[in-house]
Amino acid sequence: MNIHIERIERLNSETAYGDVFITRLYSGIKVESIIYFESGNSMEATFNFPKHSEMSFEEAERLIRRELGAE
Repeated sequence: MNIHIERIERLNSETAYGDVFITRLYSGIKVESIIYFESGNSMEATFNFPKHSEMSFEEAERLIRRELGAE
């Protein structure tokens, strides 16, 4: 299995209090990927990792393999 990470995006939501105070509440990481299987099939998939606030490409690949049961 070959995993190609297309994009890693930090998911966040903004909350405004009046006109002055804005806070950002991070709610995880979204990873867009293409997974190539040894059989020749491939699939595009989006994974959400709500407990993470930062992620490298290597860590994203490891977590995707774990989600797919390949690790």
